[in-house]
Amino acid sequence: MTQTLSTSPQCTVDARGLKCPMPVIKLQQALRTLEPGQSVEIFCTDPGAENDLASWCKVNRHQISSPTQFDEAGTAVWHFLITK
Repeated sequence: MTQTLSTSPQCTVDARGLKCPMPVIKLQQALRTLEPGQSVEIFCTDPGAENDLASWCKVNRHQISSPTQFDEAGTAVWHFLITK
């Protein structure tokens, strides 16, 4: 069976305004619905989410992109792409 990696996310998780551990929990719930090679994008405002998500992905053997950061109405938002 060949695993195909997708560059377009199959779903989006909006974790803006959520504090640890909720972004990780929301990501975990989304990944359960995906097949290997599929991906989910997640938007977070919690500054600790970068370390939390990276650690969780490492333990669970998912690939995580380097975050992109942008400003949304004066609030920093981080965007990640995680591939199962």
